[in-house]
Amino acid sequence: MPVAQSSHLQAYEYDPASQTLTVQFTNGAVYTYAGVPETEYHNFAQSAGSGAYFHAKIRGQYRTTQLVGSMRNRSRR
Repeated sequence: MPVAQSSHLQAYEYDPASQTLTVQFTNGAVYTYAGVPETEYHNFAQSAGSGAYFHAKIRGQYRTTQLVGSMRNRSRR
């Protein structure tokens, strides 16, 4: 997975066949975003601030599935 240029995003991966963007956040959460066009992915990957681009253009715009929850939200023993 490429490393994101962001304080909130850790890494991301894109599958052009399914147009699915997978994003790993610094808190450990992993989400997929379905139906992301390849041009949108390239704009995201090449942006100087991938976190800002993600929040402006991807978050809330595509069908989202949470794969892994945040490590911060889990109870400590």
